[in-house]
Amino acid sequence: MRTWRWFLIVLVMPLLMAAEKVAPAPTSERTAAEARLRRDLSFLASDECEGRGPGTRGIDKAADYIADQFKKAGLKPGGPDGSYFQPFPINANVLDEPARLILTGPQGQSITFKQGIQFWPMALGGSGSDKAPAVFAGYGISSDKARYDDYAAIDVANKVVILLRGAPQGGDKDRNRELMAGAPFVKKIANAEKHEAAAVLFVNDSDTARDGDDLLDFNYTAFTHSNGKIPVFHIRRAVLEMMLPGGADALAMLEKDIQREMKPHSRELPGWTVDVAVRMHRGKIHAKNIVGVVEGAGPLANETVVVGAHYDHLGYGGNGSLANTRKMAIHPGADDNASGTVTLMELARRFAPLKDRPGRRLVFIAFSGEELGLFGSEYYCKHPLFPLKDTAAMFNLDMVGRLRKDKASGKAKLLSEGCGTAKPFRELLDKLGEKYDFKMVNKPGGFGPSDHASFCAKEVPVLFLWTDYHDDYHRPSDTADKINVEGMRRIADLSQEAITTLVQMDRPEYIKVKSDPGSPGKYEGPTLGIRPSYSDEEEGLLIGGVVEGRPAAKAGLQAEDRIISIDGKPIKNIQTYMTVLGRYKKGTTIEVGILREGKKQIVKVKLE
Repeated sequence: MRTWRWFLIVLVMPLLMAAEKVAPAPTSERTAAEARLRRDLSFLASDECEGRGPGTRGIDKAADYIADQFKKAGLKPGGPDGSYFQPFPINANVLDEPARLILTGPQGQSITFKQGIQFWPMALGGSGSDKAPAVFAGYGISSDKARYDDYAAIDVANKVVILLRGAPQGGDKDRNRELMAGAPFVKKIANAEKHEAAAVLFVNDSDTARDGDDLLDFNYTAFTHSNGKIPVFHIRRAVLEMMLPGGADALAMLEKDIQREMKPHSRELPGWTVDVAVRMHRGKIHAKNIVGVVEGAGPLANETVVVGAHYDHLGYGGNGSLANTRKMAIHPGADDNASGTVTLMELARRFAPLKDRPGRRLVFIAFSGEELGLFGSEYYCKHPLFPLKDTAAMFNLDMVGRLRKDKASGKAKLLSEGCGTAKPFRELLDKLGEKYDFKMVNKPGGFGPSDHASFCAKEVPVLFLWTDYHDDYHRPSDTADKINVEGMRRIADLSQEAITTLVQMDRPEYIKVKSDPGSPGKYEGPTLGIRPSYSDEEEGLLIGGVVEGRPAAKAGLQAEDRIISIDGKPIKNIQTYMTVLGRYKKGTTIEVGILREGKKQIVKVKLE
């Protein structure tokens, strides 16, 4: 141990001392850097980029912009085809053809509606077609605890059910909470299927439609892997209003009556039939990482340091949105993660002009698909453009746009993760934090909710910088005007010196951090201590990695094992895994059924 510590001192301290001797950049350089950051941020967080949601035209514009900036900076294209792009697929529901929605009225009138104008099919449902009577079933909620059931007085078997979004909220807090638990689309769809409905048509409730009766387009739910089997549509309120005697006034009155009385007002819609058809399949959409390369020189030139940031965000919302509205709205993602992406571009501009720079190659990667489950970084790690065995470190930037003061010290607080994945990292961060006057908050573990986790799972040492969560996280209010541009520039300055050290130091040895808690979350039930592979869609739950010292590792579970059952209960996906696991208490021993190399095994695991 003494020898290793002395090795660290000899290795790292000269680099740090050299860094300390570097004079601060002139004011003109700092101003120019901040102008570049502000310009890039303004574009990536603009409405033109549509929240950079996968599947939108806006994310393609963002990708082209980043690639163009890499080219202008002088980076070599790193894509497999000689471009700056590394294409990869993301699992999603894909429409085979435009869906059909036709109403037939009491007088035999037929009204054909247009997809994208009066309706959108929803990827939460299934393929199919039917022509059946229409019924209105309120909010589509059945809750014994809330003493409320929209289906109690109506038979919806083999009928098309029309449902309001949301939930009635007129009772006491406990009852309201129970009703809201039944409000998610997937729960309403499952309830409709339980009552043997032929199809579901969702309508915006009055709260959602207050500022416009917006439709959720197909892509809003395309990436969700739902178990819905019947066709599901989102329709304009006007479509339902024409089926009610009294039109818009009748629908408004129905909602008021339900809210006031806290009782269902489900009813038949005499004479109206609905003809629906939707054809879709679970397929792929095309996404792409953006890769630019700056070669190094000397004996370390064949090794690599990856500098990464994800450029995708939530688009118009979807399941990841934390907005307190059910309306579609562009989520600009200025902090998450336009801030990290523009800082990545700024660093690329600083390193690209350095000719014959001694040290490792730098590979700058803007990842896509992070918000959907680290798709882009996981794909790169499975299909690396430069061998992972020769990748010395991965440096990640995600949400670096909200630098704020630490109340106790008065210094700007900068968070890091991964300092325990290689021994020199903690000392490096402490020294640079002191030099740049940051209050550093360092977490040893390298597993967290960003792209560095994919590299850590492959035993590549990682460092991740960010500036913590805030009230605008995953909301439409994460806008460019709230970004601390000077703070981003300061983080870029520190990052530049950190990366300079990473490309020159002796190869850091990866260390597994014990009891790494992984991604933060509100789940408080028992855990196995695994990292799921989010991009896998075969039946079961594929383990992407296990955390040392946690139940899965203690029981001998491994990465690439596929969990197929818990105590005999089938596990079909991550949703059923969480549901089943949540029923147990900590300390319980369970039997986990797995597939390992095609063979079934039962492993006993004591939950913690």
